[in-house]
Amino acid sequence: MRLETFRGADYATAFALANGVLGDDAILVWSRNLGPNATAGIEVACTTADALAQFRKRVTPGTPRLARGARRRDGRPFIVALVGPTGAGKTTTAAKLAVHPEAFGGVRVGLLSLDTYRAGAVEQLQSYADVANLPFEIAYDSRDLEGALLRLGSCDVILVDTPGRGPKAEASAWQSMLRRLDPDETHFVVPATMRLDLLGGMRADFGALGASHAIVTKVDEVPMDSVVAQFSAELGMPVRWITDGQDVPSDLREAGPTLLGALATSPAMAAA
Repeated sequence: MRLETFRGADYATAFALANGVLGDDAILVWSRNLGPNATAGIEVACTTADALAQFRKRVTPGTPRLARGARRRDGRPFIVALVGPTGAGKTTTAAKLAVHPEAFGGVRVGLLSLDTYRAGAVEQLQSYADVANLPFEIAYDSRDLEGALLRLGSCDVILVDTPGRGPKAEASAWQSMLRRLDPDETHFVVPATMRLDLLGGMRADFGALGASHAIVTKVDEVPMDSVVAQFSAELGMPVRWITDGQDVPSDLREAGPTLLGALATSPAMAAA
């Protein structure tokens, strides 16, 4: 979503600047005082109706509603891979998705870990699988992969946890395994606390791994939902879920209500 900021001595001046750049259909996303009160000036963030419509499409709930026994055309389970930087929360997010009723409720979910690099990663996901009584497999290299898939063959969905390493990392065995898995969806897991100036490069790196969606984590560490909405807009990818804490599975939510609610800050926005 095209989101631009403008500053002026007062709201009318700042919004007039927005109209001059974005046109008469400029829509307010958020506004703030630049100092302790309005005398220091006003900053507004605006977008256009078309850009807002595209953003709404990207955050409208679209969880695959898989019927029990659903399979891909090749007969294998539906595969969802999670990729992203170290510390983004991929392993915890995989556990949340596996057991949350609004994610893949009603189908049999299995967990597959390719993250044999981070100390404790396998044990962490194994503990979640044990508590939830979920099938769990580990693939250390490509020789393990086919066997792991066979053992998970009775699942409808396989969630794949990966190391916090991007395409530039020297250790690429897991990337080769990910390509062999050919996921139906690959979700870029990214914390809402990441600096925006780093986001573009990170998105490009993980986009090279086939990222088709994004999951925004650590939303609870950002003071305003409008900032999370702006962050999600910068991703330029469908965002189906957000996470806002460590509790499994409760701290997983559909993105739409939070992100669209954050944008509904003016009558013009509500009517757009």
